[in-house]
Amino acid sequence: MKKLYTLLLAVTTALVFAQVPQGFSYQAIAFNASGNPVSNGNVSVRISILNESVTGTNLYTETHSKATNSKGLINLNIGQGTPVSGAFSGINWGANAKFIKVEIDPAGGTSYTNVGTNQLMSVPYAMTASKVDISSPSSAIGDDINESKSTNYFYVDKYEGKVYVLSSKTGVWSSKAFSATYTNNNIVPDITAKNGNIIFIDGYDGKVHIFSSRSGSWSTQPYSATYTNNNNIPSLFSLSNGSTLFIDKFDHKAYVFNYTIGTWSSQEYNVGYANNNTMPTATASGSNFSFVDKYDRKVYVYNTKTMEWKSQQFSVTYYNNNLSTPDVSSSNGNFSFTDRFDRKVYIFNSRTGNWISQEYNVGYYNNNYSTPSTLWTETN
Repeated sequence: MKKLYTLLLAVTTALVFAQVPQGFSYQAIAFNASGNPVSNGNVSVRISILNESVTGTNLYTETHSKATNSKGLINLNIGQGTPVSGAFSGINWGANAKFIKVEIDPAGGTSYTNVGTNQLMSVPYAMTASKVDISSPSSAIGDDINESKSTNYFYVDKYEGKVYVLSSKTGVWSSKAFSATYTNNNIVPDITAKNGNIIFIDGYDGKVHIFSSRSGSWSTQPYSATYTNNNNIPSLFSLSNGSTLFIDKFDHKAYVFNYTIGTWSSQEYNVGYANNNTMPTATASGSNFSFVDKYDRKVYVYNTKTMEWKSQQFSVTYYNNNLSTPDVSSSNGNFSFTDRFDRKVYIFNSRTGNWISQEYNVGYYNNNYSTPSTLWTETN
């Protein structure tokens, strides 16, 4: 059976009254008839907006032709495809429930198979607001937005040895146990709360626990027992959205918790760090993470959107001359560095999920000039 597994369906909640974007993002993984992801292929998707029910009136239909990444992931903007029937701008989002019907041809043709119809549980606020007179004293759109915000609550029961979280999404309490050693010593683990996510390290059991506000469930990543034997714990690098990175210097791996999909991903780095009892330094930009492996001479980036690690090699001369690693700068999820021995500027583009390079003049190298600087300018 041909399938399309939906990972994320996000609608914009920012109010932009001057010019409302006609569309909202949709992310999914496409599977072929054998149940395997369509890796690095081209698929066709047909989207329909139905009124009131799964068998309701078809208000609008559009098609998309999209390339998948190595994991079968596709990204598209509903409302910005090729129209087949109806007008996206004419949909009254404020009246009645709306349902999205998804059809796919994993071969990239027009032999579509229905893979499911689901209700839009939250209407696009910006498109609803475009139909509301906000100058009217009776307009309650601001109140609606405030009331849509939610709060997760948590507390630590140090005698029972558990962290309890009440999810505003599910309305259900859930708990995660921590080592009895904490309770025996009459202490509790440190808790970090970010954007509704609850994060803590169990230094005695050697695990990082994260409660995801998006999924409403716990996710756990073990780390090397050597940390616990040496009575220390790894450092966490948590972003405001809940995505988190830590480096296991004993197993020489970098672990990232992807808040969007609620899973962990790891990238191994050179054992030379472990032999020298050091570890690479990580940086973050946007929702992405980066670190430099000076022993393998690579810069690694984890892209939250594509769920992939991508590396870029730099010159062996940095290593032979025992120089420091190239400086990595970042902005809005993008990363850049200059390899002055190979005379190239490298940039990781978060939109495409790939590294690109540009060579610069050999005169910089021969005359021992400083490397050219990369400058950023952000766009909408």
